Amino acid sequence: MLALFSLAGATTAQAADQLSSETVYESADKSITVLGGIGYTWLRSNELVYDDNANRISQLIWKTQAPVATLGAKAVFADVWTASANAVIGFSGRSDMKDYDWTGRWLSGWGDDDWTHRSIHPDTNLDRYINLDVALGRNFAVNGTITVNLHGGFKYTNVKWTAYGGSHIYSKKGYRDDIDTFPDGERGITFEQRYPTLFIGAEATTLVDDWTLSGLLRGGFTVNASDTDHHWIRKLRFEDEYGTVPFVSVGGSASYQWNERTSLFLAGNFDKYFRTSGDTTEYEKGVLNAKYKDGAGMDFVSATVSVGAKISF
Repeated sequence: MLALFSLAGATTAQAADQLSSETVYESADKSITVLGGIGYTWLRSNELVYDDNANRISQLIWKTQAPVATLGAKAVFADVWTASANAVIGFSGRSDMKDYDWTGRWLSGWGDDDWTHRSIHPDTNLDRYINLDVALGRNFAVNGTITVNLHGGFKYTNVKWTAYGGSHIYSKKGYRDDIDTFPDGERGITFEQRYPTLFIGAEATTLVDDWTLSGLLRGGFTVNASDTDHHWIRKLRFEDEYGTVPFVSVGGSASYQWNERTSLFLAGNFDKYFRTSGDTTEYEKGVLNAKYKDGAGMDFVSATVSVGAKISF
């Protein structure tokens, strides 16, 4: 009987040691995940100018398709708290810009097809695209396979283009009577948008065999969003400042557990900054020229898909 109790005690101690070892391993192991990937993004921005009666007198439409690199990291601490950071960086790609104006004696209306001046710039370069975010959150277990992470954080989006050359149709002596081209390679317009953003969000994650599926929803608003518009030929620079620009983001991903520490993922994300008007300060040859209340407008959308790998340790 004594031998039996001794064996039971030894077995219990061994099980306790094993359980303790596994618990330490699970809490310390895989608490940090880093990811890297490549992908493709579609960008579109509207740049607008309004007159004193809030009529649209100019609209520039900037578009880009470009490859991107995606980087990220996430840490889990105290079992339920999370900290994450992500970056999307764009590279060159294909861009174009179209510039429409509604102005002058030949103006007949404010509709999309009533423009009096138009220029097209297929030689447009994406000078910069960065999309960064950091967040702090908490995991809530719904059941054994579903977890919801509630979080909040800061996001910064910066996009910049320069348009060169191109062709134009102007209304000078008649309606759309002046048709000509700009010299190839001549720098025309540079446009940069900056969106510092505060957001809250929720991400639901579920496990299905070797797959991890997740969906993400975020919403928020900008703090001191701004843009800069350089018209190089006319030597004009416009600095536009905006109040709170509403923001929403929707994303999803599917990850396959390749081995104990590595998984492969496919992800997609859509960001939208809604159209908002702001105040404009105009500079001519670097000298303050004029200020316009609610003289500018802008919006921005991006859609990105990416593939890559996650490593946990």
